[in-house]
Amino acid sequence: MYRYRPTFLLILLILLVVAGLTGLTWANYRFAAQNPGGNDFLARWMGAQKWLLEGLSPYDPQVSLATQEMIYGRPADPAKDEDVGHFVYPLPSMVFFAPFGLFDYPLARALWMTTLELALAALTLISLRLVQWRPSPWQMALMFLFSVLWYHGARTIIVGQFAAVEALLIAAALLFILREQDGLAGFFLALGIAKPQMLYLILPFILLWAYSQRRFRLIWGFLVSSLVIFIISLAFIPNWPVQMIWQMLDYPEYSDRIGSLISIITSPLPGIQRQLETALWGFFSVYLLVEWILAWKKGPRWFLWTASMTLVLTNFLTARAATTNYVMMIPALILIFRVWVERWGKKGQAVVWGVMAVALVGLWILFIQTVQGNLEQPAMYVPLPLFCLLGLWWVRWWFVRSAFLPAEEL
Repeated sequence: MYRYRPTFLLILLILLVVAGLTGLTWANYRFAAQNPGGNDFLARWMGAQKWLLEGLSPYDPQVSLATQEMIYGRPADPAKDEDVGHFVYPLPSMVFFAPFGLFDYPLARALWMTTLELALAALTLISLRLVQWRPSPWQMALMFLFSVLWYHGARTIIVGQFAAVEALLIAAALLFILREQDGLAGFFLALGIAKPQMLYLILPFILLWAYSQRRFRLIWGFLVSSLVIFIISLAFIPNWPVQMIWQMLDYPEYSDRIGSLISIITSPLPGIQRQLETALWGFFSVYLLVEWILAWKKGPRWFLWTASMTLVLTNFLTARAATTNYVMMIPALILIFRVWVERWGKKGQAVVWGVMAVALVGLWILFIQTVQGNLEQPAMYVPLPLFCLLGLWWVRWWFVRSAFLPAEEL
């Protein structure tokens, strides 16, 4: 009898997990049926479905038009800030989108929302593993809920943004790097090319640091994986890069309402905004390069702090800010919390939970107070990256220089 107990418990656990995911997906389906939307996912779903079922390139104007008609019941008007629904993702991203193109949109959206919720929970778990933080089960459960319910997580889920999956790929690559599983790290970085605007700074830093550590397997793992993925994608649509570039040229015409985070920060001073914006772009670019140089040949703690700073500054140094991309800063946020708990014990835990409560409630209040129609306003873009930037500066010495997070644990 005892011999079969582990098998029984495993089957019971699997059934509970399946039941939980089914219930979550059903709840998402009810939400999707009652609240049409998820336009960020809709364009990608339409591209996947038209490609799989009708043989159309996801970059074909007919695909964009079909997306517009689902959203507005007519062609979109970019002059009114209406989304023209381009696919505008590299074709290798179909690894993630294609399975959902086999379902009708409401069910596909519900399944995608479940995927994003699981991705955010996994991102939080990996972020905890990165800094060797093991909260109690109930604390971890609260962190999982926070990652899904706070403004940036919930908005990512509701609009169906791929950013949660991309952030998970980056965090997983960092974890594999710290565990010296360089082949897997390179593969995950290659998959991250699906959303290059979130990867374009962290990738060169990782490759430069890997070169300084003579960890060439990481570099080759990324290059070979990227080459294989690219060749396979060309086998399906040989000229997809050209088609995507044409869509990207059209993309800013309807998506430049907000601009960069630096332009938002400098907007209260319109008289000198242009000069101030140029100065801040130069400052953050040079500063980040200096941090990369300082991390040259350094150990895992220094690498992880610099990687976290790179993820934060990525949101400063992009031409167009997106609050959904802010989920990539969860590893930086948890690194800051980890140092507070390590330094201050129970007082640090109280501060962490207080900050999380303020972020959970405060960001939603800010959104409600500032939203115009269904458009978020510039005020939503500033709090989190500014907090993470100042927080990382604050804990830098303790994290980089202190003895906790010993190398042998990694």
